Amino acid sequence: MASWLAAHVEDHTGAAADLNQYWYSADTIDALLDVVREHGLGAEPNGKAQLDVAFVSTPSLFFGLSEKERRNCRVLDYDEGLGDDVIKYDFNEPTTVPDVLRGAFHCAVIDPPFITADVWKKYAETAKMLLRPGGLVVLTTVIENAPLLADLFGVHPRVWLPSIPNLPYQYAAYTNFDAPRLSKPNPEVPHDPDAFLASASRGSGTAEQSSRDDERPIQASGAGPGGAYDFDEMVRRAEAEEEARRSAAA
Repeated sequence: MASWLAAHVEDHTGAAADLNQYWYSADTIDALLDVVREHGLGAEPNGKAQLDVAFVSTPSLFFGLSEKERRNCRVLDYDEGLGDDVIKYDFNEPTTVPDVLRGAFHCAVIDPPFITADVWKKYAETAKMLLRPGGLVVLTTVIENAPLLADLFGVHPRVWLPSIPNLPYQYAAYTNFDAPRLSKPNPEVPHDPDAFLASASRGSGTAEQSSRDDERPIQASGAGPGGAYDFDEMVRRAEAEEEARRSAAA
């Protein structure tokens, strides 16, 4: 895992392919893989294919597995340059997956390059193609997407929050199963998880909701790969807020 992270520099701009890559921290990879090992690996095959976990747009997790563990897993990503095992996947064609992978997996771990509803709906289509009935899902994205993901995947946000060092705003982790490993705060993340997760259920128009307006996804003025949200503007505002906090503490 460490050698893979060192060898593959994140592409935040995605000028050629809208990659928008941000890797999890090493400790966050370890934690998520603990969940995968406990709940996803070693599943009983259904006779169609002996595959356990599909890592969809989560290559750092796949390459954090041992070579033996990878044998019953697959990684799907747009960037085939991340490793020889990568199966080309474009979320704009969500149902275009190899026939052998359809209904082949016990679990899917997903982190799209964009946080918008239209993109997540496409990933939900892909998950339905890949998973066996009753399949497990592990997702990471912004907390504002909690209602959307509950509708699409039947998941709920967990207390443990992932660390993505170069991403200037905080993600949450979601599962559709009980994952004890994710029931305790992540010491890497400074947020109070209770306060952070409470934002997912705040009603519109309240004072608490208004206080989070600057953290909500920002509507883009035109169409683009990120759909309705202006990802660059979200990053710019988060960086400005972080700089303000540092200046105040100095």
